[in-house]
Amino acid sequence: MTNETVGERPVNDRPGDEQFFAELWVSFASLVRSYIAAHDLGRIEGRTFVDNGNEGRLTLREEKKILVIDFDAHTGTGQWTIYEDEPGPERQLQNGEFRFEVDSLVTFSDRRGAVELEIAAEAFTAKIFDQD
Repeated sequence: MTNETVGERPVNDRPGDEQFFAELWVSFASLVRSYIAAHDLGRIEGRTFVDNGNEGRLTLREEKKILVIDFDAHTGTGQWTIYEDEPGPERQLQNGEFRFEVDSLVTFSDRRGAVELEIAAEAFTAKIFDQD
């Protein structure tokens, strides 16, 4: 373990964690894309565009908002930011941090406790659609 922390929990730095976190990221990105697709099925107009989440970055584009999720597989930590229309510091609406745990739970800087990966993906989906 290192002395670095996210929230109140230390960041893991054990051998093998990076590959584990990278695999969790792939699963997480897939879940987010699936939830976005399911949400879009019920819409009469408009679509949300989601990239593949390559290189530790997942971008969701809704009508007038963009959610950018950055993840570092080495530490298991990430940041998310919601922008109005286009990315840029002056257009930033919200931001926060999150962390994958070795037990596959996810902690958020703006929430108490840890949630399962599926719930975390739903939480990010809700952020882009203004739902909590």
